[in-house]
Amino acid sequence: MQTERYSKKNYVDEEKDGFKEMLVTILPFYKSIIAVTLLSIVLALVYGYFATKYYDSTTLLKLGDQKQARNSDLLSLDAGSSSNIEDEIAAFKTRRLGLQALEELNLGTRYYTKKSLKTKELYKDTPFIVTVEYLSEHAWEVPIQLLPEDGNTFRLVAEPSLKDAAIDFIRSFIAPLPVDEKPISYDKVHSFDEKIETPWFAITVRRLHDIENEHYHFTMVPNELMTMFIGENIIAIPYSSKGAIIQVSFQDNVPLRAKEILDALTNAYIHENMTLNSKRANRKLHFIDLQLAAIDKTLKGSAKNLERYKATNVVVDLSSKAQLTAEKLSELETKLYDGNMNIDVMESILSYIENNKEIKNINISSAQEINPTIERIVLDMQEATSLRSDLLVDYTEAHPDVIKINLQLVSLKESLKSAIESSVRSLKKRKHSLHAIIKENREKMQTLPEQERKLARLTRNFMVNEKIYSFLLEKRAETAIIESSTVSETTIFEAAAIAKFPAQPKMPLVIAIVFILGLVIGVFQALFRANQDKTVKGVEDIERLTNIPIYGSIPFIRSNKNLQAYYEALRVIRTNLEFLQKSGRSKLITITSSVPSEGKTTTIVELGKIIAKSNKKVIIIDMDMRRSTMHEKFNLSNKVGISTVLVGRNSLDEVIHSTEGMELDIITSGPIPPNPSELMLSGALEGIIQELKSTYDYVLLDSPPIGLVTDAMVIMRMSDINLITLRANYSNRDFIGNINRYVADHELTAGIILNGVEYKDKSNYGYGYGYAYGSKSGTTS
Repeated sequence: MQTERYSKKNYVDEEKDGFKEMLVTILPFYKSIIAVTLLSIVLALVYGYFATKYYDSTTLLKLGDQKQARNSDLLSLDAGSSSNIEDEIAAFKTRRLGLQALEELNLGTRYYTKKSLKTKELYKDTPFIVTVEYLSEHAWEVPIQLLPEDGNTFRLVAEPSLKDAAIDFIRSFIAPLPVDEKPISYDKVHSFDEKIETPWFAITVRRLHDIENEHYHFTMVPNELMTMFIGENIIAIPYSSKGAIIQVSFQDNVPLRAKEILDALTNAYIHENMTLNSKRANRKLHFIDLQLAAIDKTLKGSAKNLERYKATNVVVDLSSKAQLTAEKLSELETKLYDGNMNIDVMESILSYIENNKEIKNINISSAQEINPTIERIVLDMQEATSLRSDLLVDYTEAHPDVIKINLQLVSLKESLKSAIESSVRSLKKRKHSLHAIIKENREKMQTLPEQERKLARLTRNFMVNEKIYSFLLEKRAETAIIESSTVSETTIFEAAAIAKFPAQPKMPLVIAIVFILGLVIGVFQALFRANQDKTVKGVEDIERLTNIPIYGSIPFIRSNKNLQAYYEALRVIRTNLEFLQKSGRSKLITITSSVPSEGKTTTIVELGKIIAKSNKKVIIIDMDMRRSTMHEKFNLSNKVGISTVLVGRNSLDEVIHSTEGMELDIITSGPIPPNPSELMLSGALEGIIQELKSTYDYVLLDSPPIGLVTDAMVIMRMSDINLITLRANYSNRDFIGNINRYVADHELTAGIILNGVEYKDKSNYGYGYGYAYGSKSGTTS
């Protein structure tokens, strides 16, 4: 367990170190990362300015009960509501409804203008309208420019696309097309309210108000073809999974047009529903009229039969016994009919309960007699279902309260099933009893005299037909009232409004995504550049590539603010050099570099000054005879120097230059000799060095770069320490490997100075300064 804890800790530490290393890697490129991110945001804003804005207009429609489900007279169930809602949703995408909506709108002609570098579509705010009398198929959706000339005239320009022009040019050599089938090419000046006739169209342009812009254009298509435009942009979905409300939205680049199209569609949909309801009522009236005609004929026949029988037979009236028997038989048959209907209702409900897991909105009002137990269970189920619906608004099916209600509904369902089965058994027993009583009364009727039996039968037939006729007349009156006051079952639950803000593009989301994308691209380009950049960035790079000790890091001097940090870094190097040996012997130090321009000469000059200020006698010798610059640092002549001493033209004392106020002397390189390497290999150099070491505490040698010439090898072998100068963000990392081999092969004592490190004004190490290791170019020689 302990080992696992430590391993996890090490893994986290490695992740933190990796993240820190990545930050150090990309930090020098922070400006490019910021630039890429800002450029991405600017491009997103430019896109947002020029992109077409789309607005959503939304309305909510509440479907009527008959729209929710087409149910039987016995049961009112939700079983088909979902599919019916889907059917109603599909209706909004039909061409039929689109054509009805287009009867109120003119969408075929669309107007545009150019303003502030972008194209804007006009709708009701167009300064002119185009009335189309004729439109060829070849002119559909062709942009036609309207360029105002003055207050009363304009140029009408239509040019074919390059593709159409090329095709027409090729076809002109094969089989030339008629003029009205060629691509539109038109350029003429016209007046407003003038009828313009061309082979492709006949239009009239009417000005509504002053024309402000210099450029307009419009396109034309037959209005009925805009049904495709409506169908592509209409969206209808259920507002809730179990409700009777549907949400209809229309998306358009003109918010007012989106609202008006949605209003026209909903009005057409509601009007269509009203028309269907009216047609349904008319069909019902027609059916009732047919039945009335048939019953009227039957009733008249029954009346004539009864009159004829009475006229041909001497029968004044039915006897009291026959009258009572007939009335009782009629009453029993009515009860039998009611009983059969109740049995049918109960058996239908029972069948539905057995075949469906969920029971909703059971309607038992068609039954004439309701068992109080059944009525109570149904009410309990309705209350439980309502409570369940309320709970599902806030909770899921897994919530304890919902589970409890579900169990209660299951129990109520079983109770309802048992109660209905008991009721059906009871009704069937009563039906059996009624059949027996009816049979007994019919047998009594058979004992009546024949004339009375016939009269009773004819009278009963006449009375039945008369009751049916009266019933049909009553139903016709009700249906006629319904038809005359027909309203739509669908109502507008929430009307459409003009959108104030675009739905697409969502600019806050676009900017957020582009910001993240720009940041990621910026980081990747920084990592790529860092991978391609082989230069040393900081002390961490050196420590990864070599075990040679680092004697110091010198910050890049940008201004006087970091001079203190610069000199403090040199003092650190001076302190490190003091620990080279404790014998009191003078120190011979060579400072070189891998390639030119790494700052070795400036470093040795400033280091010499710092050492001299500590009451040490210091001499600097410029051994870089090929590219000497030290004399320029001290404003000295370079006519004589170490080269003239080595060839014997001057003595050592003649070439030593003293500086004012410091124990610091300088020997310049002197004239460039033809053979610097040979001069250094002569024994004279070693004698000169030994003589100077007897006089000075520090002898500093400015050596040529070790990566270019072999001059440095001679003096580096004699030195107590060889300090190799590297310049941050300039020196190649690959050369550190060469330094490792160079030092190992020649068994040199070496150290590294990192020059040109970027300075940051913050307090570190207690010196009141700080610097970072991912830096800019440093001081060069």
